[in-house]
Amino acid sequence: MKSKIGFLKSNLQDTFPRGVRRVSRAIVEIVNASSQNNQTLICLDDKKIPDSRPLSLSFNPLNDWLKSNPLSLPLKAGYLFSLAGLKKIIRLLTPPIFYPLIKTTIYITEKSLLYLRSLISKTTKKIAPNLSSDIQSPNEIVALSELDAVIAFEPFNDIWMLPVENSKALAVGWFYDAVPKRIHEGENWNPDLFDTFVSLMALRANHIFCDSKSAESDLHYFFPASLGKTSVIHLGHDIERFEKRLSDSDATKTLRDAGIDPVIPYFLFVGTVEPRKNITGILLAAQKLKQIKPDVSFQIVLIGQIHEQHEIRRAIKQTNLLLPVHVLEYLPDDVISTFMNRAIGFVFPSKWEGFGIPNLEAMTAETLVITSNLGPMPEVCGEHALYCDPYDHTSIAMQMLKCLEMPKEERAQRLKAAKLHASQYTWEKAARKMMNTVNHLLEARKKA
Repeated sequence: MKSKIGFLKSNLQDTFPRGVRRVSRAIVEIVNASSQNNQTLICLDDKKIPDSRPLSLSFNPLNDWLKSNPLSLPLKAGYLFSLAGLKKIIRLLTPPIFYPLIKTTIYITEKSLLYLRSLISKTTKKIAPNLSSDIQSPNEIVALSELDAVIAFEPFNDIWMLPVENSKALAVGWFYDAVPKRIHEGENWNPDLFDTFVSLMALRANHIFCDSKSAESDLHYFFPASLGKTSVIHLGHDIERFEKRLSDSDATKTLRDAGIDPVIPYFLFVGTVEPRKNITGILLAAQKLKQIKPDVSFQIVLIGQIHEQHEIRRAIKQTNLLLPVHVLEYLPDDVISTFMNRAIGFVFPSKWEGFGIPNLEAMTAETLVITSNLGPMPEVCGEHALYCDPYDHTSIAMQMLKCLEMPKEERAQRLKAAKLHASQYTWEKAARKMMNTVNHLLEARKKA
């Protein structure tokens, strides 16, 4: 008999997946492609359903949904008419007093479109009531009790607000990090919301996957209800993406076009720009290194969106007085890989992570990695990274100096070993471990 296993659409749908969506899309697509005959994979729409069936979810077969929603990444560095660009234009042209009016208008428009969609759906059913039973409606309802398992890739899914512990379906959750419990990220940070949802997941889930032993330890410490029902699945990374390179001539031209001198060594940061990523620490470390070694020439290259990060912009201006700092938007895969490969070192002194995928990407691109000695970094990177105290910019500076002064032979050996190490972290391995665990839990439940 086939097992019905559901995945939540909200975890998967995104044309440029980052964070949770990047993980879930990578794993679910692999699970779907290699699904065994004893599994039926279902894409669940986790929107709230009327009270008459509170445990019901509408679904599409996962394979059909993934075909119509392929994983796609941007091919160019920027888009002229992107949604983010439109929001920036609106912010620039509209006085703040009109923001509430704009938000209200958007809200009313969305609700109107949803109502119109529902009306069209009802009308279609009335017009064509005798459709073949072989044709599955995308709005067909399936109760949680009809599923064998449902996998939610983040704590903020509405499913944890339902009494899933009363359903026969195995409820499986994911926990990535305890950043809101460990770090204050600014006025918009909401640790209370995090507490509420993770507490519900810890209480109601039958099993919770954690992406590192560090994350699992945090989950147990902050949410004791999770004790005894967790396991660790190390994440993967997109190996083929970070093995792509530009030719030497194209690489040199790309660097020059970006204002970077290809002859002078540079340290690189790539990622989302958040306070915990510690870009200010990188810049202070660069200043310190320049003071220690005033005759050594080097540059800093930051790839990410730093539009409203005023503290970082001030640090960039200060650092620019001593050495060149280049700030670039997100770039195509082969360009990112080339920038990594040409860097003297990839600097990622994050104050806290759940896993730290960028470090593995840099290793695959054959770059020396400087990263934090906290959280999962030593667990994931092993002996293949240079570790620093992210709260001490002198510590970061010393590892940057070690990169600059490292002999060629030692560098070559380190890069080779690090790339081999990173190759062990694949999405296939994560997907296989996830489904093996789910199948084992289902078997144990049947026996019980």
